[in-house]
Amino acid sequence: MPDFLRRWLSFFGLDEIRCSSCLRPFSPSAPGAADDSTTICPECSLLLAPYTGQRCPECGFPFTSFASADVNSRPAPCGACLKERPPWHKLAYYGLYRSALRDLILRFKFGGELSLAPLLGAWLENIAACLPAPDAILGIPQHQAHLRRRGFNQAHELARVLHKATRIPLRPDLLVRKRESLPQASLNASQRAANVRGVFALGTPVHGMRIWIIDDVMTTGSTLKEATRTLLEGGAAEVCVLAIARTPRLIA
Repeated sequence: MPDFLRRWLSFFGLDEIRCSSCLRPFSPSAPGAADDSTTICPECSLLLAPYTGQRCPECGFPFTSFASADVNSRPAPCGACLKERPPWHKLAYYGLYRSALRDLILRFKFGGELSLAPLLGAWLENIAACLPAPDAILGIPQHQAHLRRRGFNQAHELARVLHKATRIPLRPDLLVRKRESLPQASLNASQRAANVRGVFALGTPVHGMRIWIIDDVMTTGSTLKEATRTLLEGGAAEVCVLAIARTPRLIA
């Protein structure tokens, strides 16, 4: 925004915007506000900072009790990944699914606040910098019946934002959901894995492709694992996964 326009808006009190998280009004020129695109107030920016703590290098499980560890050392895989390594090449997520970030995702996913997609997508773009460049990106697909009920696929909306920012081809046609499964939130870890087993199928050939799969929240990773396996078994060369948030504890 040009300086003269900023001063004019400030003079008339029109430079005030509302924080996307707490919904309180704040001035984008206030200390801590980054730029004209900022929609998070300085206070909420602290609450919504990315998770930078120790985590499993394979599945991303946060070692929140790793206080005595050397923060510069690379932790060993968690117990689950020592038994069975996840099928993806790399994983990245922005934060932990709790407090302010959890509230924001719930408003986006279940409240239908699609206006939050650019903000969440920008966070995905930041964390994606650590991943090898793909040939295509896609969101975890929903079954048509589920899509009709909700009206949108939150993972696809995030993938759309990332596509616009990076110009990486958006390919929702690569993977389809063959059947509708039970909501994962009501199931334990073993039930979640069984619930999504065989649920995906290739929608078009993926031979030799490097692919990023996007989801909003990763809990046990069962859905992302099944989608990754389907793509790899179909001939994809490499699959990386991205999520806005990772649950801070495992579900037994």
